[in-house]
Amino acid sequence: DRGVSEMSAALKRRFNFETVGPIDDLDAETELVRGQATAALARSGARFSVDDAVLEALVTAFRDLRSGRSAEGWEVERPTTVMSTAEAVQVATSMGLGAAYLGDGRDVVRTLPGHLLGTVRKDDPADHARLLGYWDGPVRRRAEQGAALWRTLWELRDDLV
Repeated sequence: DRGVSEMSAALKRRFNFETVGPIDDLDAETELVRGQATAALARSGARFSVDDAVLEALVTAFRDLRSGRSAEGWEVERPTTVMSTAEAVQVATSMGLGAAYLGDGRDVVRTLPGHLLGTVRKDDPADHARLLGYWDGPVRRRAEQGAALWRTLWELRDDLV
């Protein structure tokens, strides 16, 4: 992140910079999101954890949108916003808090489309169309292949409009 202006060469020499790329392994990224979200929920006093299948769908969506290609190899238009693992942790935590304090605590998957929409729109409202494209592409195809969770997500497409 460059911030408002570029750092001077003298200031750059005083810092060590390291670039950390995205986590390559879906299971490792899902486990990291689960652990961090669970810890955040515990710190807040919420007695709730997000279902593993929902977490995997969340992380899969983030990975697909971040890379511009689904796990199956289907093209996905990348949003301009950052789709980082840290952002996925925030979404998982927010879903857990919402379920613990605002909802019935059972059907957290129904909140996933709204959380993804909020994530992609935060920097560029045009990313809304990119998320709809993701829903019309990989989400629909996975639903057609019989994946129950993805079928539920496909049925929630109208929540994005």
